[in-house]
Amino acid sequence: MPKRFRDRLAASADRSIWITNSMTGGPHLDARPNSAFQAFFERISKLAPTPELVNFRRYYFGAAMEVDVDNAGRILIPASVRQRIGLTDRIAFVGSHEQYFEIWQPEALEAHFTDPTAFIALLPDLQG
Repeated sequence: MPKRFRDRLAASADRSIWITNSMTGGPHLDARPNSAFQAFFERISKLAPTPELVNFRRYYFGAAMEVDVDNAGRILIPASVRQRIGLTDRIAFVGSHEQYFEIWQPEALEAHFTDPTAFIALLPDLQG
């Protein structure tokens, strides 16, 4: 993992992260430090169980796997997960939220941003 992610984990005293399906459904993984994953799980568990929420829980928490971070800051992503999202020997880490980061195959990430005007138009206060 990149140094800034390792530093963040060290600051939280987490020695493991949880990887799971992306909340946005894209071809990448969400990765949360153990403490952030547990807090998110507790928050979601307190919500009324609508059919949509039950399906989200299955999709997100049902696929979650805890992986240890070794002393060099490396994680082992299971082969079945790597194959499902097309990860090879190159991985892109994206810090998209304070509580989690994303793991992408670099070409999929690049393809995702082929037209940045599609999302920049949603942020009128940042234009100009």
